[in-house]
Amino acid sequence: MKTRWILVIAAIALLITTFTAIAEQDWAAIEAAAKQEGTVVIYSVSSRMGDIVDEFKAKYGIDIEWYDMNSSDQVDKFSREYDAGVYAVDVLYGNNDPLLKGELLPAGKVVPFIPDTVAPFLDKNEMDPFLVQRWSSRVVIYNAALNPDGPPINSLWDLTRPEWKGMVLTPDPLSGVQAAIYQTIINHPEEMAAAYEREFGEPITLSPGMKDAGEEWFYRFVQNEPVTMSSTSKCAKGVGDVEQTGTPPIGFTTFSKLRKYGVDPCGTGSYASAAILDLDPVFGVAYPTVLALSAKAPHPNAGKLLIRYLVEQGYWPWNEIGDYAARDDIEPLQVKFFSIPPFAEAKLWITDSKYVYDNAFNYSDFYLSIAP
Repeated sequence: MKTRWILVIAAIALLITTFTAIAEQDWAAIEAAAKQEGTVVIYSVSSRMGDIVDEFKAKYGIDIEWYDMNSSDQVDKFSREYDAGVYAVDVLYGNNDPLLKGELLPAGKVVPFIPDTVAPFLDKNEMDPFLVQRWSSRVVIYNAALNPDGPPINSLWDLTRPEWKGMVLTPDPLSGVQAAIYQTIINHPEEMAAAYEREFGEPITLSPGMKDAGEEWFYRFVQNEPVTMSSTSKCAKGVGDVEQTGTPPIGFTTFSKLRKYGVDPCGTGSYASAAILDLDPVFGVAYPTVLALSAKAPHPNAGKLLIRYLVEQGYWPWNEIGDYAARDDIEPLQVKFFSIPPFAEAKLWITDSKYVYDNAFNYSDFYLSIAP
């Protein structure tokens, strides 16, 4: 307990230092130093990182060496390299906020960096302590082309009904992000109990061993044998394929996958996945995609320059439906252009990083104990 509090105090001190430094950044000096350092190295959760390589090079004369890997693999690779004394990467760009806050930050392996140029456009929780570039989410989708009258379900509880047994596609429930999604639903028992009563017209009756409506929903959902897919892309394609016959499945996918597998405005596309925006009580769970600087970055100034670029001129590859910009001067434009609800009004729960980190093993044990 004492050790944990020491780590917490150290992290708070680091955070205070970070915020103090926001007003003292000399970008001319940072840019000059970055050009002397050379190539900047980043582990990226998004393949869209490749879209900005040439323009970053043209603007600053600095190459970006980037590696496309999921957030859990990022943290694992970075930690193993760091522990071995190999300091090869400058920036981590991913969505495993629970591990960054719960392990890497207390261990002193990463540090927050908040560019002073964007701080005025961010909420406090988008700098607490890491810089949030965008809010991603996993949402429930349906095939809009094969359901012309609208979504076939209106509640998360519908996913537990017999008619949807084996008909819901999901990423691996034990993978980092999807585990956080299900943990977040479990962590809203009162809301899930109220949604049950709205759906079925009576109070919920818990199964043996279930302590609340959150656990009960997940238990019934798992018993309904959702189909595990290897990626969110496969979930989106499996749901949205307009050529499939029979009843199309429902699924969980990353909201931004609709840019590839969503409804084609011309009606000629191969896919027609759409989010069920009015699902009760929520249609998905949002989580931050953040940027962190290695505490022993070999090119620290180039890393800072890249971090700033990714929330300024270099944000454009992520200006897509389903990716809500953290910056409050960009998000309203997205809402209008993509015809989506404002982030603050969307029916999305937000992951609690501390809860997800603290309960990760309990969740895994719970899932394995109820899986058919």
